[in-house]
Amino acid sequence: MDILIDVGNSRVKYVRVKGNQLSSIEHCSTEEFIAQLDAFSKFSSIFLVSVSNQLFSNKLQYWAQNQSIPFNTLSTEAKSFGVKNSYQQYSSMGADRWLAVLGAQLLFPNKNVLIVDAGTATTFDLLNKEKQHCGGWIIPGLAMMMQSLFDNTDKVFGKTAEIERTGFGQTTNDNVNLGCWSATTGAIHNAIAQAKHDGVQVEQLIFTGGNGKELNRLGKFNGIFIEDLIFQGMKRYIRP
Repeated sequence: MDILIDVGNSRVKYVRVKGNQLSSIEHCSTEEFIAQLDAFSKFSSIFLVSVSNQLFSNKLQYWAQNQSIPFNTLSTEAKSFGVKNSYQQYSSMGADRWLAVLGAQLLFPNKNVLIVDAGTATTFDLLNKEKQHCGGWIIPGLAMMMQSLFDNTDKVFGKTAEIERTGFGQTTNDNVNLGCWSATTGAIHNAIAQAKHDGVQVEQLIFTGGNGKELNRLGKFNGIFIEDLIFQGMKRYIRP
C-alpha cells in the first residue's frame, strides 16, 4: 500500500492507494500528521507534493529515510506521461496544478479539458486531446477576492459567506459576496470562450478545490466535480 500526500501551509490531505484504487481523502493539520507517523510505517512508498511547507516536507523525508520507506517529492516537469507543459520555465508552475493536469488527462484521455481549481486562488488550465497543456489563468480565490474588498476599502464591510444563489444583492455584504461569485463564474465562461478562440473546443469542464462544486452548480456549467483530481495525477507515479 502507498500513500499520497498533498501539503498546504498548515493542513495535510492524503489518500491511501491499494492496487489502483484510492481511498477517500483524509484531512488533518501538519502537527496531527507528524504525531501519527508510526501508523504509516507499513507503507510501501510515500509520494508528496508541497508548494509551501518545506519544514514539514523535511521532517517527513527524514522519518521515511529512517524507516527505509521510499520517499518521492513530486514536482512540475516539462513533459510527463506524454503530457507537454506550455511553460518554458516549467518549474515556476505549481506542482499541484501540474498534477491536476496529469489527473485530468488520465481520466479524459481523448477530450479537450478545462480544469478549474477553486481554492485559495482559482486556477484555470487548458489541456487539449493531443496531451498539450495550452496555458491557464490564476485569479484570486473567492474568499481572497471578498476579503480584499473588505480590507482595502473604507466603506465596504461585511464578511465572507457561502452564497447559494446568483443575482443582485440588496446589502453591501451581499453585493460583495454575489459579485465575487459572479465574477468567478464569468471568468469560467470567458475561459471557455478564449479556448474556443484559440482553437480548442472545451469538451469536458472539470472542477476541483473547495469551491468547485458550488461554482459548477451556480454557473449551470454541467461540468464534473472531482475532489481527488490531484491524487489521480500523483497515482501515475506509482510503479507496479
